[in-house]
Formats: sequence, structure tokens, C-alpha cells
Amino acid sequence: MDAEKNMGRRIALGALAAAGATLAGAATTSRTAEAGPTTTDGRKARETFKVVDKRGRQRFLLSATKPPIIIDGTTIPADRRSGPENGSYLVFNDENGDEKGGLLVSPTGGHIAFDYPHAVDGIRLTLKAENGKGGAGLEIKGVPDPSGGSQAQAVPRVALGAHTAFGAQLMIADSRGRPRIVLQVDEHDQPTIKVLDEQGAVVKQLF
Repeated sequence: MDAEKNMGRRIALGALAAAGATLAGAATTSRTAEAGPTTTDGRKARETFKVVDKRGRQRFLLSATKPPIIIDGTTIPADRRSGPENGSYLVFNDENGDEKGGLLVSPTGGHIAFDYPHAVDGIRLTLKAENGKGGAGLEIKGVPDPSGGSQAQAVPRVALGAHTAFGAQLMIADSRGRPRIVLQVDEHDQPTIKVLDEQGAVVKQLF
């Protein structure tokens, strides 16, 4: 009988402890919500939205401020990332949590980029314009040498752009990233086709 009373006491105490923990958690959540930032019209503000997988690894991040970079399992501070501090960032991560591309939007433009393993910006689409000046461009890089590991560098191979400073241009580079063919209609509507040598000197030109 005493054993049954003790067992009942333990069950009751366990239930009270669980209820207390639940109430404490609810109170903490409430305090956090009240202490959090709010918008000018009184709504709760949320500057980031993160999706993680079952292992806790980041797979997707939406942020209203410049976020850190995750490469090879290492988190690099946000100040190492190019772009405005308060841009709209959309970051994609692979199954290892490493960043593999993203999208940025700011008042003067934005860009979309996707990365090769261990090398940033395998392909990048960029737009920037302010006060009627600027342009848009597409850059495509070659696959980096995998033996370079985290230090591997993707070499620019093709660049296509239109800008108020130089008109419209298509550049094709060799395997070392050196421009070899440039097709251009400049800002004065003058068309040219240039073939360059390894040092960048023009060896043939049509205009």
C-alpha cells in the first residue's frame, strides 16, 4: 500500500514538474515575443527565415541583412560577403550545409549566382543601375581544377553585358581566363570584332 502511495506521489510530482516546465517555456516564449523587434505599425518583425534539415544543417536562408557564408563547413563572417548590408538575400545550401548559390536584391539592382564545388560564382547574372547609368551582365566560368580543394578558382570564360559606359559586348576567354575574342557595339554604336593574343594585344580586327 505504501509502495502504491509512493508511486502515486512520484507520478503526481512528475506531472507537476512537467506542467511547470511547460508554463515556464510558455512564459519564456511570451517574453521573447514581446521583447522582439516590431514594425512601425506594431507587427512583429522577422529579419531572417531559415530552413534546416534533420541534421540541423542550413538548406535555405532568407534574410533582410547580409548573412554569413558557409563554405566547407566553416562559417565566414557576413562582412566578408560582397553586397549591401540591408539587401534582400536568398541563399541556397547543399546537403552538407555549404552555400551553393543565391539571389540578392537591392535598391540599385541585384544578382543571381550559382557556385561550383569549392569555388564561387560558376555563373552570375548581375544588374546595377542608378540615375540612368549602369547595365546588366552575364558571366560564365569554367569548371575549376578539383585538386585545388577549397582554394580552387573558377576561371572566367564568357562574359556578355550591356552598359552605358561601353555599349554591348561579348567576350570569350581562353582556359586561363585571358580575353581572346571581343565582339562589341560601343556606346557610340560603333561595331568591332577583335581577336587578341595571349598578352591581350589585338592581332586581328574588323570594324
